[in-house]
Amino acid sequence: MSASTPAASIDRLILVTAAYFPDSYGGAERQAKILAEALGRLGVHVTIAAPTISPDAPLFEETEFGAVRRVRVAHYPNYGGLRMPSTLRWTRRLLKMFKREEWAGVPVYVFHARLHALAAALLSRQLRSPLVLKLGGGGESSDFHALDEKRYFYGKIIKRYLLNQVDIFVSNGKQITQDLKGLGVASERIVEFFNGAILPNYHDVHSANMQKIGNKFIFTGRIIKDKNIDLLFSAASEVARHREVRFVIVGDGEEMGRLVHEAAHLGLSKSFDFTGFQSNVTERLLGCDFFISASTREGQSNSLLEAMSCGCIPVVAAASGVDDVVEDGKSGFIVKDVSAAAFIETINRVLDLSAEDRGKLSEASRSYAENNFGIEAIASRTISAISAATTAQ
Repeated sequence: MSASTPAASIDRLILVTAAYFPDSYGGAERQAKILAEALGRLGVHVTIAAPTISPDAPLFEETEFGAVRRVRVAHYPNYGGLRMPSTLRWTRRLLKMFKREEWAGVPVYVFHARLHALAAALLSRQLRSPLVLKLGGGGESSDFHALDEKRYFYGKIIKRYLLNQVDIFVSNGKQITQDLKGLGVASERIVEFFNGAILPNYHDVHSANMQKIGNKFIFTGRIIKDKNIDLLFSAASEVARHREVRFVIVGDGEEMGRLVHEAAHLGLSKSFDFTGFQSNVTERLLGCDFFISASTREGQSNSLLEAMSCGCIPVVAAASGVDDVVEDGKSGFIVKDVSAAAFIETINRVLDLSAEDRGKLSEASRSYAENNFGIEAIASRTISAISAATTAQ
């Protein structure tokens, strides 16, 4: 998906997210930041609008790409239920924040179809501006499935409202596109492109590959049960008992302390490097041979895209969107049977690869990233999607 850098056809954009730094350091927040920066380089003034539960986060913050504007709430708007007052406060404040006199016609781009997106949809109506919505996942990770599962009726109402109001849906995988069409969304309302990633210099990737010996794995993300972290640790520790291998675990979360203790208890502390949260993981990724993840609840994993950009060879569970970016056996390995035994088998398999085969896989991984999801190209495609939404109105 490489593209030349076009002149921006829009000059302002409101980008709405369910959370933002410093409240959360997840993939969506990272994606919002690097996309806003890339759009800024193309001449678009981006205002990120997000709720915050932090008492210290500034409500207004100037940035290189434009600004961040926050609404302070007691609970994140996506929770709903007994926390619905926070959802309503978020919605009211967002509508007051962007008055029609100043913001009329400015496109609204919202990440993910959760409860917070209702405010973005109402805002686009208030401003009489195009509404673009990027879905966060497909299949069992579908945003609309999550709305359907809300205990009260409002989830289904918001789902129907979004399906009717959104001008253009952004899909980053075949499963999401299939889900949208199954919900009756016409093809002309769907655009397809991947999440974006910052591409390290190719020379840095090549130089790093020359130093590798083929036994270093890395996981980046939240250390939580939802990421199948127990399964991954079980497989990794079993391999580490018998082979000289290193697992770098980058991130933080509720399971972190327990896993550190467990590695020590098993006498495997030398095989695991728990780094905690890292704001920039590029150097860590460049130093590793393989990116490993057993998570099956993904939209399109930003961690996977960043790893491939650094030439890491993916060893990943068959989550939604994985087979859109990883060609099994040619640019990485997809573990279809998500079990500890299957991961143990695959880890041992890749440890036995020759240096030549690792080099080919790494090159294929990096090349696919370069051709398909460099953030500059994704920013250009975002501008095209917003232009399509303007035409669709």
